[in-house]
Amino acid sequence: MRNKTKYQQDYCDELLAFFFVFSFTVTEVQKRDGSISLLETASELPTFAAFAKKINVTCAQLREWEEKYPAFKYACEQARDRQKNILIQNSLRGNYASSFAVFTAKNLLGWKDGKEEAEPMGPVTIEWGDEDEKE
Repeated sequence: MRNKTKYQQDYCDELLAFFFVFSFTVTEVQKRDGSISLLETASELPTFAAFAKKINVTCAQLREWEEKYPAFKYACEQARDRQKNILIQNSLRGNYASSFAVFTAKNLLGWKDGKEEAEPMGPVTIEWGDEDEKE
């Protein structure tokens, strides 16, 4: 059994496998009248907290590994992209409550409402040339 508190190169593949889930599943449901309808069910949104629990470490440990090991950092970036896609696809399809989707996008993905405010400009200096210089 490997030491769960030490970084292992295998964690990159395990992380990607953990985050590689289909956004939703579609199943056929037979109604009482014999007709078939399709039921779409959102997959559980994979999180870094759930992955950390799976390998028996903390999210802080994952962040340390991400800072220290370039391969793990890249795997984390890919995992965030997959997580983002799952969130977006299920939100657009109405599989997640809109309040949950907005809250999650703001907290996990760093999204913000509205336009970002531009940084204030420094002082502007306007220099007028001498009228005699125009000729």
